[in-house]
Amino acid sequence: MTGKIRVMTFPGAHNLPLYLMDGIEIIYTKSRDEQIFSIVHDEVEVIHTSPDNLLLPDASDLIPFLPGTVGPLHLFKRHDNANTLETQTLGVDNPHSGFAMLAYRWLRIAHLPLPQVVEVGGTPQRFEALKSGRVDMAVMHMPFTQMCASLGFRSMGRIDEGYPTLCGAVKGVLADAPFVVAYRQQYEQALDTLSGPMGLEMAVRIFEQHLAFAHVPVPELAERMRLEVIAAGAVFHTESMQAVRELRNNG
Repeated sequence: MTGKIRVMTFPGAHNLPLYLMDGIEIIYTKSRDEQIFSIVHDEVEVIHTSPDNLLLPDASDLIPFLPGTVGPLHLFKRHDNANTLETQTLGVDNPHSGFAMLAYRWLRIAHLPLPQVVEVGGTPQRFEALKSGRVDMAVMHMPFTQMCASLGFRSMGRIDEGYPTLCGAVKGVLADAPFVVAYRQQYEQALDTLSGPMGLEMAVRIFEQHLAFAHVPVPELAERMRLEVIAAGAVFHTESMQAVRELRNNG
């Protein structure tokens, strides 16, 4: 292919490595369906999305080729002294999403009843629903975890350990295409840069330019996200998708 590689991703701190890559055009969306439509119809070459988004029929021709992370996912509770879980509400992006399934799984493992599930949208919408009292619990990632903590909300626990929360995906027929190989190499180079002696300084600079959030210390956020994306690496293991399938099947 010629020209820049078009990449469609959700806005957020998880895009840290992408800002260090050359030859790509980042296109933001808040819609999973727009991502799938765009890549299927060759409007973009790469999407960064939640792995569970690839399990529906319209994404059957896509494969994950690169890992990623949205950072630690925590289940936040509005107040310690709120009503019992049976009468509470859990705010989710979609009742059948991967984030929601992880929350259900965590509650089962903790032997806690599943509260009433309320669909409220993406993480900013879940945060506002929790802040306003529309829901009692919700799944949060950075920087909203820090914002929840500043309001006195309590993390019930981290819910994503052992499960991928983000991946890069391409059309299966293009899995070995030169642009995919080059993309992975650039991503690896970005992780090497972030791992180096200037990695934190560079991450802070990127966050200040692209991802500054009110009431959240940028160095703290940049360091945590830097470590998370480095730990996620650049090799997507096929067994990760099996874990996602089992999560959905057991949801």
